[in-house]
Amino acid sequence: MSKLCKHCGAEMDDEAFECPECRTKIPGAEMLFKQKQIEKRQKLKKNLTIAGIVVLAIAFITGITIAVKSFTKKASDEYMKPVEDYIEGCVANDFDLYISAFPEYYRTFFAEQYAYIVMGEIVDDKEKIHTAAMLYHDQYYRELTARYGLNFDINYKIHSEARFTPEELARYESEYRSFYEAELGSKTFEDGYKITVTFTPKGNLGVKDITKQDFMLCKIDGQWYMMSYVDFLEEEEEPDIENYK
Repeated sequence: MSKLCKHCGAEMDDEAFECPECRTKIPGAEMLFKQKQIEKRQKLKKNLTIAGIVVLAIAFITGITIAVKSFTKKASDEYMKPVEDYIEGCVANDFDLYISAFPEYYRTFFAEQYAYIVMGEIVDDKEKIHTAAMLYHDQYYRELTARYGLNFDINYKIHSEARFTPEELARYESEYRSFYEAELGSKTFEDGYKITVTFTPKGNLGVKDITKQDFMLCKIDGQWYMMSYVDFLEEEEEPDIENYK
């Protein structure tokens, strides 16, 4: 729609404040213009207020979520991280991830033992040891798939946990330093847990529960490690765990 200028007859837009041809101001145009500006500012202020409320609401919800997570976080969420890496290393046939679950001195010991089994002799070359250890792990993976199936997985359930007292932790560290002082160096034991846990390898070919009591994990220089070993092919008799449920 459009209107005509009363001065020259030119066609104008309904929202125009002056004639586009003769530039004659429309009666009341200045007041109308100011009113339009006030309405725009009020609308902008309203939109900004709504946006602010939305941002605050999102921030509040996010804060609540973070707080809930922090309050509901369990100790096992941290100390079981190396166990989960160990499991993933077995399931994905990833030797480096598998061995990373152990402290450095254990990694060296296990790798050398695996290499000796594969090569039938003791070798000092680190690259050869690593290659032979990977071959050993690959054979272990093949045996796992033969037992449980190609797409097997491994779950676990913690039945009980006991945190080391400062005295127990100090004694544990002292015992290990007596064997691995050179490897430990200035590293310190910061925390530790002893748990009862059941591992369950499961696939289309089979399933088995393997329960470990006194399964130990320690935090050394800010990093959690497995201090106990579990073989998912072992055939030992399963202990009664009724008292740990």
